[in-house]
Amino acid sequence: MEGLRNITEEDVEEMLNKLLPTMPNVCSCKTCRLDMATYALNRLKPNYVRSDKGALFHKVDLSSSAQAKTDMLATVVNAINVISSHPNHDVAN
Repeated sequence: MEGLRNITEEDVEEMLNKLLPTMPNVCSCKTCRLDMATYALNRLKPNYVRSDKGALFHKVDLSSSAQAKTDMLATVVNAINVISSHPNHDVAN
């Protein structure tokens, strides 16, 4: 729906951008990255906002909650491990 953003998507993408460069043996092609994000997002609670103000509130809330950050990190790391163990792309990627 136009005007809505799932901030959890942005958080997962940000975590993948930080984690994958530290894992040289993990494929980070577009297909694998999308599969990792999909895997993680299907296991995390969506958080929709309509405005930048709503996004800012979410960022403040997430940064103040160590448990929420830990849960998201664990989910993203699990997604990386699962997808990298069973990549769904051609060898040429």
